[in-house]
Amino acid sequence: MITYSSDRRPTVEAIRALYAAAPLRRPVADPERIRRMFEGSNVVISAWAEERLVGVLRGWTDGAFDGYVCDLAVHPTFQKSGVGRALLAMLVPPYPEVRWVLLAAPLAKDYYARVGWEALDNAWVLSRPKGALPSYAAFQAEHSELAARA
Repeated sequence: MITYSSDRRPTVEAIRALYAAAPLRRPVADPERIRRMFEGSNVVISAWAEERLVGVLRGWTDGAFDGYVCDLAVHPTFQKSGVGRALLAMLVPPYPEVRWVLLAAPLAKDYYARVGWEALDNAWVLSRPKGALPSYAAFQAEHSELAARA
């Protein structure tokens, strides 16, 4: 049975392992940066199979008008079981006036249309000055040992 919580914050180590397994190309080799990512987020919803972190949604909102989903990560074992959909659905009740947006990972862009999100044609991005993300294959190869802990 999966339980969901907006009160239970996962540990940095659990987040790193889940991101590596998902694979969500995040700075899993930099625990301090992961910690800052979550400390700076005012929306964190987690999914648990007993004590195991199996999904997490991280975002920001002003609570009145706009919100941004930064990350939606679901462990591969639990993908296609409704965990991601449930995490996204938990955004609505506390923030019924907020319009949520996100930047989909290339591997997940079709998923959001299937769960009712609309694609935008009026969004722009200012890329990070410190360089591009690695390919998914390179990310998985580099972090396979960490992913095995998820």
